[in-house]
Amino acid sequence: MTSSAILRWAVCLAPSIAWLSACAVSDESAAFRRTESELQVVREQGTIECGSRDACTQTWHRTQAFVEQHSPTPIDLMTDDEIETRMPREFRLAYFWAVRQVGVDGTTTIRLKGMCRGMYDSNGGPGWIYMSCARQLREVQLEFRREVGGNR
Repeated sequence: MTSSAILRWAVCLAPSIAWLSACAVSDESAAFRRTESELQVVREQGTIECGSRDACTQTWHRTQAFVEQHSPTPIDLMTDDEIETRMPREFRLAYFWAVRQVGVDGTTTIRLKGMCRGMYDSNGGPGWIYMSCARQLREVQLEFRREVGGNR
């Protein structure tokens, strides 16, 4: 094949490659948005509301045990309203923290939050381990609701 024939072939093929590439990026963006929405729903379902002060204290202690059990790093900060662990050095490992907030109506809400190092890129889009991390977070959030939020 001559160089001019190769050039003509490349010029004809370039728009198709660009179109396919755009479709792949569009599919990845849609999958990212869908997964982010699913994670938000699971986070909301994993929110625990407690009524009495004693019930909240017990739930907060179970939350601390849960965070210790599910994070690869130790608790770095423990207050009446926050439980924080250090970010692990390794990628692919989900780590967790929790917050306790009292609303204006007096209802106490406990939320578990999680992340993986490398889950998001510098622009807030999906990082190279996003999907595997999202699966871990989803599983642990659901477990949190069952283990800590269930009636005891």
